[in-house]
Amino acid sequence: MEPKTYTTLEAFKPHFNALARGGYLKIMKPTSFKKPYFNAFCRVLVWFFVVLYNLQHLILVIQVRRSTERIVDILFILLTTLNTFGKQLAFNLRVHRIDKIIDVMNGVYFAATNRYHVDIMKENALAMYRILRLYHVAIFTCGILWTIFPLVNRALGENVQFTAYFPFDTAESPTFEIVLAYMSILITLQAYGNVTMDCTIVAFYSQAKTQIKMLRYDLEQLGKIDNIETKFTENIFERSSHIWKALKDEKIKIHSKLVFCVEHYRQIVWFVKEVESIFGEAMTVQFFVMAWVICMTVYKIVGLSIYSAEFVSMGVYLGCMLAQLFIYCYYGTQLKVESESVNTSLYCSNWLSSLPKVRRQMLIMMQYCSKPLTPRTAYVIPMSLETYISVLKSSYSLFTLLNQKH
Repeated sequence: MEPKTYTTLEAFKPHFNALARGGYLKIMKPTSFKKPYFNAFCRVLVWFFVVLYNLQHLILVIQVRRSTERIVDILFILLTTLNTFGKQLAFNLRVHRIDKIIDVMNGVYFAATNRYHVDIMKENALAMYRILRLYHVAIFTCGILWTIFPLVNRALGENVQFTAYFPFDTAESPTFEIVLAYMSILITLQAYGNVTMDCTIVAFYSQAKTQIKMLRYDLEQLGKIDNIETKFTENIFERSSHIWKALKDEKIKIHSKLVFCVEHYRQIVWFVKEVESIFGEAMTVQFFVMAWVICMTVYKIVGLSIYSAEFVSMGVYLGCMLAQLFIYCYYGTQLKVESESVNTSLYCSNWLSSLPKVRRQMLIMMQYCSKPLTPRTAYVIPMSLETYISVLKSSYSLFTLLNQKH
C-alpha cells in the first residue's frame, strides 16, 4: 500500500461507527455509518432512557439510605452509569472541538508519508480495534450473565430485588420478566457506550504516541542524504553534477525539515492538551469514582457463593472495571515514555553536518521538548501506572473500612 492511501483516521472508524450505531454520538467524518435519521432517533432514545435509568436508581438510594447492603448493591452500578453519563455529555456538548481534533488528524502534519509511518499507524489501528472488540465481548458477556443470575435465583426460590425504583410490584410474572429485560438491556447499552467512549479517548492518546514515534523517525533522518523515504525525499545527486553544491542545498533543506518537525511536535502537544481539556471533568469523575466502584464490587463479591451465576457476572464486571482504568494509565505512560525520547532522536540525527544556524535551532527544540507529554486528570493527577496502583490501594483501604463497619 502506498503511504498516501492510508489515513490517520483509519484507527478511529470502528470507534465512531460503534458510537453512532449506539446513539451515543452524531455521525462523524471518519465513520462509514450513513443513516443520519436513524442516528438522530437513537440519540434521543438513548438520552431519554439513560436519564430515566439513573433517576430510578437515585430514587431507590434515597429510599433505602438506612441499609448499607442495599446502598452498596445500587451504588456500584449507579456510580458507573453516572460516569458514563458524564462522558456522554462531554462527547455531545463538545462535539465541535472533537471535529477540530479530527481536522488536525486529517491534516498534513499527522499524515503518513513513508513506509515506516504506515506500518506503525497500521499497528496502532489494529491494537485499538482489538481492544474495542475485547471490551464489547466482555460487556455483552456480563450483560448475559446479569440476565441469567436473577432467573436462576428466582428459580431457586430466592428473593430477587432490583437496583432501580419501580412504582409497582415486580415480584409477579410477567412483570418480573419485563422489568428484568428492561434492566438488562439498559445496563448493557450503557456498558456498551461506556467502554466504547473509553476506547475512543484511549485511541486519541495512543494516536499521540504514534505521532511521537513518527516524529522521532523524521528527526533521526535529518541530514541523512542516502536514498531514504521522508517527507522531503529527493536524490540530490541525480539533479546536480556538483556534489558540494548538492551538499549545501541539502543543508538548507535540513532547516526546512526541522521547521516541519517543530510544527509537527507543536501539533501533537496541542492535540494532547485539547483531548485532556475536552474530557477533563469526565476523567476526573472516573478516576475518583473508580476507587469506590472497585471497592463496592469487591465488597459485594466476598458475600457471594463462588458457585453462583452472580459471582461469575460480578467477577467479569470487576475485570472490566480494572481493565477500564488500566488502559488509560498504560497508554498515558506509553505516551510519556515515548515523548521523553524525542531529544534522543534529535541527537541521533546527522546534526554535525548541519549549518551553525540549524544547530542552534536544534538546541532550542531540545529545550522545548525537554518536558515530556503527560496526560493528566484534573490537570494534576498523571495518567500513569503509578496512579493505577494508587487507585487500587485506595480501593482496598475503602473496602477494609467498609468491611469493618459492617
